[in-house]
Amino acid sequence: MNTSDFIQSLTNLVNEYIATEEAYSDDVQLQIDTTNLNMEIADPDNDLPNCDYYPMMDFVRMSVTNPGQWEPDPDAIANVAAEYIFTA
Repeated sequence: MNTSDFIQSLTNLVNEYIATEEAYSDDVQLQIDTTNLNMEIADPDNDLPNCDYYPMMDFVRMSVTNPGQWEPDPDAIANVAAEYIFTA
């Protein structure tokens, strides 16, 4: 996986979260497996070894073009991507 793929995967997951936000608890987490960089929306009670967790709400912002609507926050997503090392 490269940085671009990671950012796209995370953006897709954030879009999935936004589309079904009511299905999750307020403190739902993004879970990233540090061994393979697979990610998923996870229960906040998970605390699996080799996984990093981030609150999903950290990756959304209020839309400027559609007031009252959430959208992925590209800066927050890029900041998390910068925490990982990608190899070609």
